[in-house]
Amino acid sequence: MTMMRIALWGPLFVAALLVGAYIYIHDPFARDGTDLLQVPLSEEDPALDRVGDLKYLGGLDIPRMEQNIGGLSGLRWDAENGRLIALTDDARRIKITPDEENEVLVGLGKVASGMLFDRDGEWLTGKEHGDSESLTRKADGSWLVSFERDHRIWAYPSHFPNRPVPNQIDPVAVLGALEDNAGVEAMATTGDGAMLLCAQRPVHGSLANCALDRTGDGQFVPFAALLPAAVAEKGAVPTDADALSDGTFLILFRSYSPAEGNTAAIVAYAPDGSRREIATFLPPLTVDNFEGLAVREEGDRTFIYIVSDDNFSGSQATLLMKFELVG
Repeated sequence: MTMMRIALWGPLFVAALLVGAYIYIHDPFARDGTDLLQVPLSEEDPALDRVGDLKYLGGLDIPRMEQNIGGLSGLRWDAENGRLIALTDDARRIKITPDEENEVLVGLGKVASGMLFDRDGEWLTGKEHGDSESLTRKADGSWLVSFERDHRIWAYPSHFPNRPVPNQIDPVAVLGALEDNAGVEAMATTGDGAMLLCAQRPVHGSLANCALDRTGDGQFVPFAALLPAAVAEKGAVPTDADALSDGTFLILFRSYSPAEGNTAAIVAYAPDGSRREIATFLPPLTVDNFEGLAVREEGDRTFIYIVSDDNFSGSQATLLMKFELVG
């Protein structure tokens, strides 16, 4: 009788453990509420405020904010309204007004979310058609949004609550075959019309991870965006990009390993093709699944925000961190 009970309860016990682990990892209500947590650049050295050419200006661990905030991928600074615009990978846009004191990020003002629409004016739903990953703003004020799985780029009017129109750029034609969950993750434009597209993949032989249209005429040239060796060996890939007013592109890379955690890096490519490693993020620095980068230029100062995608998981965090480019 005892052996029979063990035989019966053993599989149930294992199943319960598996279910518990799944709920922990995929908990949609992890860090629910509105309480923000300040995060240092390094928990081992809370006084540290430099990494590479960046000066740390504060960071936040953002909970769900009672709006299921999470899954943040693309990020941009909206200078007109003094706020950040982020995309989620379930076809929502998040407007975040940072609360800052002496340029240091100390909290959040207003946070609001809204759905992206399809061409019929309906809300986008489902991963197949609603996996939005990156955005960039054109000189005319419209927004370009890239999607994975159903690989495409749509153009939205300056006010997102409108129907999009297809963009003439075909990501597959520009970058070659794209995997379902490794499409255009990084997209950036300059004031003179240059455009950068990057897929979430490393450089493989002749297969580049990015493509660059320097003249704005739609003629993309394959471009191998290289990254620091310390993160390249971890398998880091492009996850976002933005442009400075002088035409320099900043590309964000990140890697993830279940055994080793996350790494990240930011690399700059100037209009003349010169390359500069801005910063490399390795443990014990505060690092998560960084998938969003935004440039904010104020006079002669340049600020950079990065945000992490928690994948709506209880084992990851939505981190928003601010830096000043000082190198």
